[in-house]
Amino acid sequence: MPNKKTVIIAGGAGYIGSCTAYILEKSGFEPIIFDNFSSSKKSSSPMFPTFEVDLTDFKALNSLMTKIPKAHAIFHFAAKALVPESTERLWDYFHNNINATLNLCETAVRFSIQNFIHSSTCAVYGIPKTLPIREDHSLNPVTPYGHSKVAAESILNQYSVWKRLRVINLRYFNPAGGIPEAGLGEAHDPETHLVPNLVESFINRTEFKIYGNDYPTPDGTCIRDLIHIRDLAKAHLSALEVLETNNEISFENINVGTGRGVSIKEVVETSEKILGKTIQTRFEPRRSGDPAQLISDNSKMKNLFKWTPELSVEEMVKDHLNFILEENW
Repeated sequence: MPNKKTVIIAGGAGYIGSCTAYILEKSGFEPIIFDNFSSSKKSSSPMFPTFEVDLTDFKALNSLMTKIPKAHAIFHFAAKALVPESTERLWDYFHNNINATLNLCETAVRFSIQNFIHSSTCAVYGIPKTLPIREDHSLNPVTPYGHSKVAAESILNQYSVWKRLRVINLRYFNPAGGIPEAGLGEAHDPETHLVPNLVESFINRTEFKIYGNDYPTPDGTCIRDLIHIRDLAKAHLSALEVLETNNEISFENINVGTGRGVSIKEVVETSEKILGKTIQTRFEPRRSGDPAQLISDNSKMKNLFKWTPELSVEEMVKDHLNFILEENW
């Protein structure tokens, strides 16, 4: 059996990083996790080789690199990513999200790692001017988090131009769900995302807050493009396969979404059907910076990856509930 290719998962202890590491391992790769555990839990029995390192510390990162096998690719998930928090902790967000990206790029060059897949976000688009959102839409972020990711993308682009780093920059829309059989799922503190908060309201019998019911949408609530975490993780595998097989790619922005929008109210109704119980809701005022609709144009992803997301909102809710039940068993 051939040796597995080593891949570095920066920020691999977090939600999306850990799920992607799992999918990569199932596909024949050998993940190595780098994380500082600032927004994730340290496991006493990690699934993969795991190293605690502050990626904003270039010296520590390079010292660690000399102790691991030569890597085939870097997957960069190591960003602070809570939008409301970013408005209060500007220094933390810019310091981490920009410096970690810069250090990983320079490390890739110094250690001759050519393939780089970056975890970015639809927050770089801000309030969309056209729908669905294409990759060539202008970048107009409305939060410090979004601005920090625009800066990270710019760094990656410059390294692709001047240092021949080969980058696929994945702009996520709204991940949800879990991989419960592997004990993997979303567990942020504080939790700000839709499906986890819905399931928590169901379990704890608390009111679920809906921010805004007067948007210019059919039912007045925001519309979002939700993608199952399994599908999102598979998109990272597809991105690496493209870099391995298409030598013409130097830097590509790729939207990762389903291309379909669902309203907050519709997600609540779907969750009630899956969970078999009415969820009490309460409308709150709109949150600043929340666009009425965020829907991806994912045609570039489908054409380049030869693949399309497969899993439904129902499966996102089921898998997150099963993850929570497994975690608390």
